[in-house]
Amino acid sequence: MSKITFINKSKLTALVILGIMILLGIFYPYLAPYNPDDFTSAPLLSPHGEHWLGTNNMGQDNFSSLLAGFRITITIALTAATLTMLIGTFMAATSAYYGGWVDRLIMRVTEIFIIVPDIIVIMIFATFAGPRLIDVILVMVFFSWSRVCRVLRARCLVIIKQEDLQYTLLLKGGLLEVGRKMWPYLFPAVIALFIQQLGRAAVTEATLSFLGVGDPTIHSWGRTIRNALDYPGIFWDGTYWWWLLPPMVCLIIFVISLSLLSFNFDDKNSLKENTKTL
Repeated sequence: MSKITFINKSKLTALVILGIMILLGIFYPYLAPYNPDDFTSAPLLSPHGEHWLGTNNMGQDNFSSLLAGFRITITIALTAATLTMLIGTFMAATSAYYGGWVDRLIMRVTEIFIIVPDIIVIMIFATFAGPRLIDVILVMVFFSWSRVCRVLRARCLVIIKQEDLQYTLLLKGGLLEVGRKMWPYLFPAVIALFIQQLGRAAVTEATLSFLGVGDPTIHSWGRTIRNALDYPGIFWDGTYWWWLLPPMVCLIIFVISLSLLSFNFDDKNSLKENTKTL
């Protein structure tokens, strides 16, 4: 009982933190004291009343850049995770519905994507695709849907054996109709994977920015971390305390909160209840 209470409290805490982060991203233009692209301040100022986190080597307000990162990083994560789940869920349902050579073909394709180290391929493709943000997002989606597909395909193969699904198949129901009846059973797994993909997308963007790949004009947490590390004296004059650490801490809190929220989300008991008719 105490374990369940602890899990519920952890999820509630994670949900509150994520809610605050989303609100900061939505209202950041009204909260930021300066435009993140404003270069008019003196460079490398330490934190004080006018600049709560000081300024970077270009004279930009670090606190304003941090607030901008809430919107940019979370938007990237939401967009990439949503597209990944749409493609992965559709391919999983298609694989389970048609079976046979269609299922084998989809599984072979997913195996190829999983075997190849995705971060290396993503970096290469993002480099050649260009520095635009949309290109980076599309590349992340292209190399992420396969993992979602394999997990949901296994679930779909169990769900499709339900009596109501079998009845629909006997009546020659189409993929969309079968998918609609699959959805209530598949929903918990989809949400859990979606939450995991949010964290994965945020970390991938930060990694690409750290490696110098991506749009150099955006103020994501990953880009802020990269810019801070490009400053030679970041660890010599104490600048890292207010320039480097804040976006790193925000990124870590974001990923940990998502992990806590997805923990045990897909209740195994619900699957057992749904499969009693097998």
